[in-house]
Amino acid sequence: MTQAVVIEPVRKSFEVELPPPETFQLFTSDMALWWPATHHLGPSPMIEIVIEPRVGGGWFEVDQDGTTCQWGSILAWEPPHKLVLAWGLQSDWKFSPDLSKSSEVEVRFVPMGDSATLVEFEHRYLERHYEGEKIAVGVNSGWDVILEGFKVLAAKKSR
Repeated sequence: MTQAVVIEPVRKSFEVELPPPETFQLFTSDMALWWPATHHLGPSPMIEIVIEPRVGGGWFEVDQDGTTCQWGSILAWEPPHKLVLAWGLQSDWKFSPDLSKSSEVEVRFVPMGDSATLVEFEHRYLERHYEGEKIAVGVNSGWDVILEGFKVLAAKKSR
């Protein structure tokens, strides 16, 4: 009997000088403003990232040529406190709608007084992906780059 491989989740936390409602809004509605333009799937430049604001909604990019590329779906939508996304991209960067093959990205927005938020980020269940260990190799540093864009934009908005 073989045991399933469990891959440690990627966890990040950081504080931004915005209240939770603004932080949640920036994270979910303005993702294309902070997501690195180089981190997309389509054949032409990415112009928008859509998170449909409801459980079961889609998470996808829209490219300049009108192409849409699905990334995942919304598993939990609890503004301004929590968001859980299914990450359906596999090691070949193709989308699978099968949730049993999707990892999860959970983001919590914890109030830190009246004007700051602790952002708690976790990307878990990477082992669900075909070649999950291959995906896990770059996930930690990849999220460092991606979330840095969010931190920079949040800092600009707080001024």
